[in-house]
Amino acid sequence: MWSSKSKPASSAAARVLLILILLLATGLRAYRLDAQSFWNDEGNAARAAERRIPLILDAAEGDIHPPGYYLLLHAWRTGVGESEFALRSLSVLASALTVALTYALARRMLGTATGLAAAFLAALSPLAVYYAQEARMYALLGLMSALSTYLALRWLETRGTRHRISAAYALTIAAGLYTQYAFPFVLIAQNLVFLGWWIGNHKGHKEHEGHKETTIPLRRKGVLTRWIAVQLAALALFLPWLPITVDAVTGWPAAGSDVAPWAALLDIFRVLAVGITMELAEAALPLAAMGALLAAGWLGALRAGRRESAAVAALTTWLLLPIALIFAFDLYKPAYLKFLVAVLPPFHILIARGIERLSRLLPPASCLLLLASCSLLLTPSLHALYFDPAYARDNYRQIAADVASMARPGDGIILNAANQWEVFTYYHRDGAPVYPLPRSRPPDRASVYAELEDVAAAHDRLFVLYWGDAESDPERLVETWLAGHAYKAGDTWVGRVRLAVYAVAPLSDRPEVALDARLGQTMHLHGYALGSDALAPGDILPVTLFWETDIAEGQRYKVFLQLLDQSGRLVAQTDGEPGGGLIPTSIWPPGETTVDRYGVLLPPDLPGGTYTLITGMYHLVSGERLTVTVDGAAAGDYVRLGTVAVDD
Repeated sequence: MWSSKSKPASSAAARVLLILILLLATGLRAYRLDAQSFWNDEGNAARAAERRIPLILDAAEGDIHPPGYYLLLHAWRTGVGESEFALRSLSVLASALTVALTYALARRMLGTATGLAAAFLAALSPLAVYYAQEARMYALLGLMSALSTYLALRWLETRGTRHRISAAYALTIAAGLYTQYAFPFVLIAQNLVFLGWWIGNHKGHKEHEGHKETTIPLRRKGVLTRWIAVQLAALALFLPWLPITVDAVTGWPAAGSDVAPWAALLDIFRVLAVGITMELAEAALPLAAMGALLAAGWLGALRAGRRESAAVAALTTWLLLPIALIFAFDLYKPAYLKFLVAVLPPFHILIARGIERLSRLLPPASCLLLLASCSLLLTPSLHALYFDPAYARDNYRQIAADVASMARPGDGIILNAANQWEVFTYYHRDGAPVYPLPRSRPPDRASVYAELEDVAAAHDRLFVLYWGDAESDPERLVETWLAGHAYKAGDTWVGRVRLAVYAVAPLSDRPEVALDARLGQTMHLHGYALGSDALAPGDILPVTLFWETDIAEGQRYKVFLQLLDQSGRLVAQTDGEPGGGLIPTSIWPPGETTVDRYGVLLPPDLPGGTYTLITGMYHLVSGERLTVTVDGAAAGDYVRLGTVAVDD
């Protein structure tokens, strides 16, 4: 078989080292566990765990994931609470247990030294740490992958004659199937390994009795029958969810990636080796080092005995077959690379075997030096995971806090992409009502516009979170309607989420004040209208500008509106391309009036008094302002629109 017995003298030291490695793994996974906000998918999991079990099952029927993780998180939440740290700690535990199982597998197949090295690499793995800090099912997928493979190995050692192992293996397979729809990739690899083992043992297996070696016939038909029975038992446990699985999996969109296969393989190797928090250009050295160690492990197996060769072949199948299936089903894209958590154990074991093989050719301390070098190579990726904003999750915690800091009666909140509801309302429990729009995919224009009219009629200000709208609202129905029916006071990016604020006020379709202002050579401002006479600190001043161009400009300009105090000091400002960014100057038809609406958000601590409102245009790229003439006279680089009174 593949098992390798450890030397008794080293067992105590090995246990101490394993405990230290597990403490390291847990520490890395728990460090800054709640430093970042839940992002969209984590919010879905957090809110799903709040529901009663029948509702969790109902929701999972329409989800792209099976219900196993959500049910487990529901039970976990009951015991530990619903904070970010508490909910993510389930993934920490699953990932730490995976490190322990990596050791157990490697030790059983290739010896204690390889087991300790593999566990150390698993503890440091940036990909494993990343998903251990996420309230999602991927760390659990890694655990189910390792546990089911460990039990499959134990099953093969006993030929399925121990009913406890058979039952545990079947239950673990079923649990894996209920955890993530990518788990069958691992199960296929296990069945392929079994088939190779079954064919390779057609002459029976050998056992030693004293100094004699005896060949024990392998009852091949009985073993095959027992193996199939375990697989069918697991399938029977999963049978109630099988029809839903078929619908969910067949509905997965193909990635349609145009990346060359060699580039995709290199990217997969990067993710396995250094995670998603180190780009390929930075990862050349660790990739070269780990590639050399993998090669050493594979080449060493060619010169090793049958037991080690079989173990390395099984690990290689576990590693490569799921990757091959990712390509076979056209699933290669960044969003699906988290499935690779399932093949981290064989990846680390094979690298550890390479380290152990090389250490035989080098001085005694070489194994420790190689492990230390690997840890140093992984440090930049771990540091980026914890501290680099470029890899931070979307900060809904901050968005909810920003909205709360500006909250006032009459506010409403629109989520452009309805599946933001769970994560946003995890943080926004009280206050302004929340409207997820559009409510269907594809969106129905009439329904969206009708609901927007009702929402606008009920509120004075609207906060809008734009995220994922390329899929949820590809025609930008929400943003287009708001651009024509409300006054946008600006937007800010918080990670990948854009937070915009609008004033809802009466609409002006013609200028209240006529102007004859030319900006640059082709732009004309014919007048403006202010949507409010009575303003207080914290209000939004609605402004409508009426533009025209002489010729098809082709250039893109941004409009600025600024509020100045009596000394000329800037106290409030908004900038943006016309029409809320939807009708840039480069597409304006000559001779037609463009109605352009803006909101100017007044600071909440703005002193009462009279302020001057000015506007102008500047080049989108260079930032250079257009020169202005008013009634044929040079007027600098802005147009004075008038004064605005703010009450105390």
